Amino acid sequence: MKYLECPVYLWMAVHRPDLLPLDSPDLKLRFAMGNVVDDFARKLFEGGQEVKGFNSEGWKNTQKLIADGAKLLYQPTVVAGELTCRADILEMENGVWSLNEVKSATSVKGHYPFDVAFQKICFENAGIKLARTNLIYINNKYVRQGEVELKKLFAVEDISEIVDEKMDEVKKLVELALVVANRKTAPDTKFLATCPNPKSCAWLEIYNESVGKKPVKTIIEETTDAKGIKKQLDALEYPLYFLDYETYGPAIPLYDGTRPYQNIPFQYSLGLKKTPDAETTYTEFLARKSENPVPALLAQLKKDLGPTGSVITWNMSFEKARNNEMGIAEPSYAEFLNGVNDRVFDLMPIFKIKNQLYVRNDFEGSHSLKAVVPVMCPELSYDNLAIQEGATASASWPILTGDTVSATEKVKLADDMLKYCKRDTETMVCILEKLEAEINANACL
Repeated sequence: MKYLECPVYLWMAVHRPDLLPLDSPDLKLRFAMGNVVDDFARKLFEGGQEVKGFNSEGWKNTQKLIADGAKLLYQPTVVAGELTCRADILEMENGVWSLNEVKSATSVKGHYPFDVAFQKICFENAGIKLARTNLIYINNKYVRQGEVELKKLFAVEDISEIVDEKMDEVKKLVELALVVANRKTAPDTKFLATCPNPKSCAWLEIYNESVGKKPVKTIIEETTDAKGIKKQLDALEYPLYFLDYETYGPAIPLYDGTRPYQNIPFQYSLGLKKTPDAETTYTEFLARKSENPVPALLAQLKKDLGPTGSVITWNMSFEKARNNEMGIAEPSYAEFLNGVNDRVFDLMPIFKIKNQLYVRNDFEGSHSLKAVVPVMCPELSYDNLAIQEGATASASWPILTGDTVSATEKVKLADDMLKYCKRDTETMVCILEKLEAEINANACL
């Protein structure tokens, strides 16, 4: 699969793993959720035995369990020449084997048949013929009510036909991938050219930077359309509220009325600026118990957020969607949340290149808050915070509400989470003030 993404990625993974970046907090969170999904999926196939070990050890243990009459294996491993794989679930039905691949996604992705076809090649080369290959994935339409209903939570799809169609193609790809994996010399120009997406490939960029070949940055025309920005900001009504949620979206829904991956707000920061000349004050909420955080969050938000005035966000579609979902889950707050959504003002579009209102090269083509802040408000850096982005904040909440760390550690973690969420609202306040200064400066010209 690394080869399909980029041959240079596969080569680095085999020969220069030191060049690869550490897993991001977002990736670590996805891995953790994937493990939870795997554990739940096994419950669809109860009574199996887990194969211990990897590669040759795992293959030896797999063979022994099959020889002893096992009909259901978790994490079976095979080795066939230069190829090896570790599958999710191997099941014998009516005297034939079926391979079940578990994915934490919510649909059959285009590259999954390649993954499963490789596994089938490995198993059959090792002497285990597969009659059927299934993909098990999350049904994101499922709404939890009471205990998790596994047969509704998971979709099981027989992809044997499409896998068989890919077999010849994957066999050829395996040969090419082995050539790359066995390549001892560093990539030359010809090899670098095998990257399928050289203009956007992160792995090619990582390799080039490792050898001192910096990517050429695209120079764009910087713009400040003061009149256009003013027209946008004229829609604001005081008092101003600056709102930011932090959310947790588990693959397995935790609470009644929620779906897989539904983003559940567990924290907010709210800035209040009563008049143009007033100092901004801040209130906050952070759920600290292992229970549905939404009722308590809404009770506090309704107290903190007054009935009039603009509610400023960054990428309003996210906050508005969360408000809609919370209104459905808690109908007594639906009217309040609909009123909040009617007052939302989004700062982000001002920085989109296509709008040509406020464009800077240092944004590097992005209009994310993390791209804009270092340019407009460098004094409000995230670098000095223990938590610096949303994925870490999200991953921190189950730790805060769980029992894996001490009470003292929880106090420190909660403080770090509060500081991060507040920084998001502080930066929106700062950016608005900088935009207003630009407008005033242009008005004086």
